[in-house]
Amino acid sequence: MTTPSIGGALRQAGIDFYFNSIRFAGANLVWGLALLVVLFLAVAWLPAVALAVLLAAPVAGMHRMAALLVRGEPASFSDFVEGTRRFGVHATGIAAAAVVLGAILATNVSIGFTSDGPLGWFLGASALYGLVALVMYLVALWPVLVDPSHDGVRLRRRLQIAGLVVIARPGRLFVVTALIVVILAVSTVLLAGIVLFGVAYSSLFASRWVLPTADAIEARYEAARAR
Repeated sequence: MTTPSIGGALRQAGIDFYFNSIRFAGANLVWGLALLVVLFLAVAWLPAVALAVLLAAPVAGMHRMAALLVRGEPASFSDFVEGTRRFGVHATGIAAAAVVLGAILATNVSIGFTSDGPLGWFLGASALYGLVALVMYLVALWPVLVDPSHDGVRLRRRLQIAGLVVIARPGRLFVVTALIVVILAVSTVLLAGIVLFGVAYSSLFASRWVLPTADAIEARYEAARAR
């Protein structure tokens, strides 16, 4: 399978969402309601903001539906529920680790760029690159994590595959990641957008680009090993 174009992945994600809008909008709504609950609890008690990592579970469920469509299988709302249940623990753990690492990198960015010397600037720039790489890795990881074609593959191997996508296609993955950030930002400004379609469409877009790309990279890797 060849690496798809980014524009092609965007178009196919739109087609997927159009023909499966009720399922994906419903799943996105569940995520949106969970987000509102977390925000309400955080307003009442600030440490409750840590519960935001639990939102990764329904994100995994949406990516599961998207991955099924990419693999040519039908996707139903029950697949969202099953994906959330099945991959929720792993997704939450990954989200928690990403939050901790992201906080460390963001702190280093702030310290580095507010310092007065080149060493501090280097630290800040390195941390900024690390922060961007982390977000790119997460974009690559979610589809691979829930991919039905990798159901029998250990978690460690799926984490490695996502890393290979980052290493092998950094430029294109950066563009995909930037587009997803823009989609989520715009849908957040339009509050109904983030609640009804922003996350769902992003999961479709990421899956449509990442999974064929991962397949192509794995095929080349296996071919190289066979020589």
